[in-house]
Amino acid sequence: MANPLTLFVPIKQDFISQAAAQLAYNNFVSSVQAGLDESGIVHYARVALIPNASGEGTYAILLITTFDGPMNPYLAFFWKNPSTQAAFSGIAKIALNPPSPPVTDLTGFENFINENNLNVSASPGVNSDLYQAYPQTVREIVK
Repeated sequence: MANPLTLFVPIKQDFISQAAAQLAYNNFVSSVQAGLDESGIVHYARVALIPNASGEGTYAILLITTFDGPMNPYLAFFWKNPSTQAAFSGIAKIALNPPSPPVTDLTGFENFINENNLNVSASPGVNSDLYQAYPQTVREIVK
């Protein structure tokens, strides 16, 4: 069964944070493609920048993925990847409410992602907020 992640991270409103968010958006696919391909479990991944109500600048980063299996093993795979850790560190630096204490291990990474995931199910293993048209895993599809 596929699972969703909708990571919602409001960001600081200073010039450096705004520019970093735009850079992350502009380079998202090229910077994550190799790692996502290697994982063999990610169906889709994208980043969206949520604009401020004024229409100027970015209010938040939204990372949306659909993947096979449970959340924490998915996160463990990416925590072990130095590029993913660097990307996460970049998001943490521009977050309006950065992780406290700073993330230094897998548990902290899991906690931050899970706390900012808009797709939190009341019943683990049951995703009432994700429509799935097919039952195959990524590995079954790309065979």
